[in-house]
Amino acid sequence: MINEKDSLKLNTPALFSWGAILNYLNREHNEVMFEVIDDKVRRAFRVGSDTYLCEISYNETKQLIEITVLNEQSWTEKSMSEIVAFIIDWFDLNTDLEPFYRLAETDTILKDLTTKFTGLRMVGMPNFYEAITWGIFGQQINLGYTYTLKRRFTEKYGECLSFEGKKYWIYPTAEKIASVSIAELLELKLTLRKAEYLIDISQQIVAGKISKAYYSNFQNNDAAEKAMTKIRGIGPWTANYVLMRCLRMGDAFPMADIGLLNGIKVIENLESKPDEIHMKILKERWGPWCSYATFYIWRLLY
Repeated sequence: MINEKDSLKLNTPALFSWGAILNYLNREHNEVMFEVIDDKVRRAFRVGSDTYLCEISYNETKQLIEITVLNEQSWTEKSMSEIVAFIIDWFDLNTDLEPFYRLAETDTILKDLTTKFTGLRMVGMPNFYEAITWGIFGQQINLGYTYTLKRRFTEKYGECLSFEGKKYWIYPTAEKIASVSIAELLELKLTLRKAEYLIDISQQIVAGKISKAYYSNFQNNDAAEKAMTKIRGIGPWTANYVLMRCLRMGDAFPMADIGLLNGIKVIENLESKPDEIHMKILKERWGPWCSYATFYIWRLLY
């Protein structure tokens, strides 16, 4: 990290494409947590009691990500540390993708994908609460409506910073949702079960029973999945999604995901969706790169 007066600068790895990341971020215009403006990304961050609106850009010549604060807020050591850590995690800058690309060279499913999306990093959800609630929102509904629910949830219970006539949102906290009523959540057009799950999970997080740090201690995805699915409302799909996008477990593999199954069907020109045996073979074949394989297949469908 390079600290200059007005901005922070992060070195990017060799296999990195800002254009591919921007294309991914632009796929859904109902996203509420950030905004893409031209070739830059704006996102609000809460650090302690301070809110920072950051503009994130890429200097291709110097291969640097630049982070600039737009609102009248001064950098502190704590804010620099937390925001930089979030962005490194968000864009997965610390992962060496060379082994994944070597695997893809001889893989009939992945070869064309890594050529098409060269340098694409798995854009994650570093905020554990955002990731696990997103998993709840997305159960048994399409992606577009999942974004609608997330927007309603964030705009009702989150906080915002206004800048140049636009609102930039801070995601709601577990503490906030732990004390709301089911009736309030139902006003968002959530199902009763999802409202119950959200409150229960929020209360468990507040009580310190579940956390990102807790699941990070598991040695592999299977063990973490087993532990996470003990939570009411968390099935294998939701667990693997959180482990993949938030915990960065490379062997996370949501095998029953409809998008993943449809993507493999299209790529392999199958008459029907791959069955469980087929998916287990792929899990073994891709090993620690299951999550990246899944992300690239999803990207093809977008």
